[in-house]
Amino acid sequence: MAIPLATTGTATFDQIAIVTGVVSVLYLALAVLLWRERTGHVTLVGRFADTIGRLDGVPRWAALTPYPHAVSLLACAFGVWWDIAVHIDRGRDTGPFGTPAHYPIFFGILGVIVSGVLPIALAGKPLPARTIKLSRGWRIPCSAALVTVCGTFALVGFPLDDVWHRLFGEDVTLWGPTHLLMIGGVVFSIFARLLAIAEVEQLVGPNKRRLFQEIVSVGALLIAWDLFSTEFNYGVPQFPLILQPLLIVFGAAMAFTILRARRGPGTTFGALAVYLVIRGGIAWAVAEPLGEIVGHFPLLVVEALLVEAVAFALGNKNRFRLGAVAGLLIGTVGVVAEYAWSHVWMPIAWPPSMLPSAIGYGVVVGAGAGLIGAWLATRYAEVAGEERAVGIKHLRPVAVRRTHQLGAAGLVAVVATVFFCVPRTADAGVSGVVSLERVATGAEPTAYVTITLTPADAADGARWFEALAWQGGGLAFHPMEKVADGTYRSADPLPMYGKWKSMIRLHQGQRDMVASWVYAPEDAAIEKPAIQVSNGQPVEFVDEQQVLRREERTDVPRWMWNAGYALLAVVGLLEVIGIAWLVGRGARGGRMRAAHLAEGERERESA
Repeated sequence: MAIPLATTGTATFDQIAIVTGVVSVLYLALAVLLWRERTGHVTLVGRFADTIGRLDGVPRWAALTPYPHAVSLLACAFGVWWDIAVHIDRGRDTGPFGTPAHYPIFFGILGVIVSGVLPIALAGKPLPARTIKLSRGWRIPCSAALVTVCGTFALVGFPLDDVWHRLFGEDVTLWGPTHLLMIGGVVFSIFARLLAIAEVEQLVGPNKRRLFQEIVSVGALLIAWDLFSTEFNYGVPQFPLILQPLLIVFGAAMAFTILRARRGPGTTFGALAVYLVIRGGIAWAVAEPLGEIVGHFPLLVVEALLVEAVAFALGNKNRFRLGAVAGLLIGTVGVVAEYAWSHVWMPIAWPPSMLPSAIGYGVVVGAGAGLIGAWLATRYAEVAGEERAVGIKHLRPVAVRRTHQLGAAGLVAVVATVFFCVPRTADAGVSGVVSLERVATGAEPTAYVTITLTPADAADGARWFEALAWQGGGLAFHPMEKVADGTYRSADPLPMYGKWKSMIRLHQGQRDMVASWVYAPEDAAIEKPAIQVSNGQPVEFVDEQQVLRREERTDVPRWMWNAGYALLAVVGLLEVIGIAWLVGRGARGGRMRAAHLAEGERERESA
């Protein structure tokens, strides 16, 4: 069946040429670097790596990567938050480079790829105990392969995003497959950075500089993980609200456990400081100099305190016990703390009716994320050559398998819980009668919106019930305040002019998400008529995707949507398998090296 392609928001020829040209030049430069380094020629990059390696006390292959990788992560994070704010404030763009915010994302992804290719080109002895053989005499660290793979997945998402928009129209959700592909590739590259730190530690031992790099990397993981919650942080989520606390619990329990399970007291506070300073700086930069809306974010202070308290009480000798207990506390006490924070600063305050389910699901996700963090910490410790990697005799194969089983169980628990909470539904049985109280008239009319619901109890215990206006040059969301049984009035007036899109949103129970139009302009490019609700007009609440995603196509078969998300699931699974395999491969080498060194020490003592 032929599906005509959409043209709004898609790439023009000049934009395609720019992307192709930049990528081609970069890949040509990397190919020349690889060829010259592998054929024994002296290169400027190699000399620079030798100099930095001598100053940092690390092998040349590990000397340069931390710096472009850090800059690339910062560019991607800044670009994504800026780009989302632009879409919320102004609507769709004109293609992959339709807004300046796309440039830091694009070049940040390229920087991640460069961060992976550099150690591949510069790879040479000394190397970690377990590497990947590319050819005779050319072996590369596992971390280099992982960074390159993650960056490649992220870069592939860039052209695929244009294909997606041509097929399905301008879907405005962050959780579209190609968006998650780009973000996920960059986020997962941080696990490779932690692996590289452990590989270097295996060769030259620990020091304060590498500890600082690890703390910064975990802080970067907290920042990057918050990208998945951005729609909630900006106040326009398109998925059930229960997912916000679960994502917070997942990221905090995993990241803090990775760090504290290996390192000493107070290290989680260092990662927390990195997160708060950089995340707060990005929010300020987008809101103030750039003039976009403010991106809110969770505080995570209580979560860091909980992990430190558990480590103080139980120690970190048994990493899995630390992760599980800390995760359980983050899923309960941490959720309550973020519930309170949501009423202080978050755009959507979590309703009391959601707290029991948030804690219930949070316990499962927190414990699972803690086990994942403990598995990663254990493997990184083994890569680094630490003899005590778990609280059991870890050199026995059965003990290693037990840690794999615990990590896998944690991953299954987290993924199953999150995916159970993702689906949305729409109760079509809600309607109402709208009354408008004009505040401003003329060219820029605004009005308070009052609605009498049928049934009258449709909004009782709602996760949110609000009047929202966006994409008209800003964002406005005002709670619908109860004035009588079944009758609600917006706390402030809504704009009903220009490019604004004004609506009433209702999130019932755990899954039902519906909305009703108040005002929308004519959009000839997508053949949508103007909408203007009049005083006393009856309205029907429909699936809110029909309102929030007005530019999305409705004539595309459902199987094509399912195929897109299925492809994302396959790619995500491949990335997770890649992380597990490469980290596990490095850990096996570390265990073998530790056993060899221990055997040599025993022979020297007996002699």
